[in-house]
Amino acid sequence: MNNQKKTLNPYLLVILSFIVFIFVGALLLFMPFCRTDGHFAPNFIDPLFLATSATCVTGLNSFKEGIGTELTFAGQLVVMILIQIGGLGFITLLTFFVTLFSRKLQFKDRLLISLMVNSEDVAEVVIFVRKIIIISASFELLGFLLGLPVFLTCCDNVPQGIWYSLFHSVSAYNNAGFDLFGNASLIRGLGGAEFVNNLPNWAYYYMCSYIMFLIIAGGISFVVVMDIFAKRKLKQFRVFTKISLLMTAVLLSVGFLAFLISEGFKSPFDALFQSVTCRTAGFATVNQDNLSVVSKAFSCFLMFFGGNPLGTAGGVKTTTLYIIVLAMVCYLTGRRVTSFHRRYPNEVIVKAMSLVLLAVTTIFVAFFAMNAFEAKLDVEAIGLSSTKSSALIYEVFSAFGTVGVSAGVTPYLSLGSKIVICILMFIGRLGPITFFQLLGSKMRFDEKSKYHFVEEDFLIG
Repeated sequence: MNNQKKTLNPYLLVILSFIVFIFVGALLLFMPFCRTDGHFAPNFIDPLFLATSATCVTGLNSFKEGIGTELTFAGQLVVMILIQIGGLGFITLLTFFVTLFSRKLQFKDRLLISLMVNSEDVAEVVIFVRKIIIISASFELLGFLLGLPVFLTCCDNVPQGIWYSLFHSVSAYNNAGFDLFGNASLIRGLGGAEFVNNLPNWAYYYMCSYIMFLIIAGGISFVVVMDIFAKRKLKQFRVFTKISLLMTAVLLSVGFLAFLISEGFKSPFDALFQSVTCRTAGFATVNQDNLSVVSKAFSCFLMFFGGNPLGTAGGVKTTTLYIIVLAMVCYLTGRRVTSFHRRYPNEVIVKAMSLVLLAVTTIFVAFFAMNAFEAKLDVEAIGLSSTKSSALIYEVFSAFGTVGVSAGVTPYLSLGSKIVICILMFIGRLGPITFFQLLGSKMRFDEKSKYHFVEEDFLIG
């Protein structure tokens, strides 16, 4: 008889921890003390939707007036805490506080934590987690200080200015995209953006600039930041760091040019901000409903691939795009898959392609489901210029990439569509890492197989 205790799969533990916090957050946001009207929420789906969006650091919400108007300070605080938990991960925070007072962890505990935070060094996993916390706290503190000149100057009082600066620093660094300005994000000229409309030009562009800085810092990967602050020379950087920096620069540059050209060279600043925010942030300086078809298509592309692994960004990750493009180029030129003086195993390429295929399948299944749920949705009646299909597919890409930008259809979605979006946000936040690892033991066929079939080649394409 096997007396060994069965241990819970670490990746399943990550999934369960997120589910618990989502439902606890939803219950709190359902309560009267979190709502400015002083009543229980009229339904449970909207608090659940908001809690899921905050924990999955997305930024979508179904409140027509925005969380800054419909939630009290307590409700806003709940949202900020969920963002922080979702950005760093509950396991990361738990490990930090458990080991804060020098409590030693056994090897099995270190192994469990290393798997959940995707660290290769079991012995140094606690140090790795502490570095993540320190990096996050440092950038959020810097963002808080950078925001004070704007919010202390433009808010009604000092406490409000301090709170606004703290909330938006946490939201921007964790790539959440939530704001307290109303229902129009950072878009000027709209009726629901009185705070943004009243900002002087210097304050508006300064605020948008430091928010872009925080978005990039949060999505660039903790490992990359560790490499940079280790004061190594560029040649000494990890290959992962080199790929991450390269893809970040390429996608930001290409995105900037694509938006600038497709929108008729209207505003270089807005083109740059759109390129940054579509890589999973959710803030917006332009009305997404008014974007051209080309801009929306490229926004979906950026939202799909998102940011770098081991950061606060979502999407299937830039490294996935890199290895797929590299494999295609090497195949067409008849070379082995190599770069930066390294070669990459076929398993990595297969995993990347499988991830993209599964992600695309998930997105289109969700789109078809939402299209069925929203058969009676009249986009013209709610003031949108987009077609229903384009508004829904934009919403689906935004949810899966945990971005948060929207053409404006979110508050008008039916119950079924809101549930679909919740599932998409959850999969998008955990899918690229956790769901693959959850199935990882079943994907190593060579380790378990005691025999091999004859290899067969056949025509494709």
